[in-house]
Amino acid sequence: MRLFLALDVNKPARAALSALQQKMRALGVPGGAYVPADNFHITLRFLGESDRIGEAALAMREGVRGIRPFQLSLSRYGTFGSNQGRTAIVHLDGNLEELRILHESMEAALFEEGFGREKRPLKPHVTLARKTAPHDGLFPALDGALSPVPITIDHVTLYESVRTREGRMVYQPLRVQPF
Repeated sequence: MRLFLALDVNKPARAALSALQQKMRALGVPGGAYVPADNFHITLRFLGESDRIGEAALAMREGVRGIRPFQLSLSRYGTFGSNQGRTAIVHLDGNLEELRILHESMEAALFEEGFGREKRPLKPHVTLARKTAPHDGLFPALDGALSPVPITIDHVTLYESVRTREGRMVYQPLRVQPF
């Protein structure tokens, strides 16, 4: 099973992100495998191939201890990756300090349950499309089309990535841990 921990995106944010994808298409962003709106999320931690759902659930329970609900918001359009395949994203703003505390707490709890430590720093974002060609000149128009929708963060979800027979990637929630 391919597992990851994520923060869910609410319906207003999904709608704003879908509208931004439509704007990307209208402006002719080159290439791109667009993420379905049902798959929008904020990755907290990729766990990789694992069947350790119980240990991940224990880490989730421990990792959210002392965490209170907080707000993030859609901030600005951007990309990362190489020119051969850039990933189009929306950066997040808001209570990034509380997000950092949650991330550190979750990392410690996962380590206690035997998961390795993540080497890359957390860069909060929502992925819109993968494998786009460079299109930096379109950033101002895409930023202007983005609504800064607030997102209340009040739980962590353990997901499994499953590829359907049609080749589509679906994220199935396995556990939800409120805080």
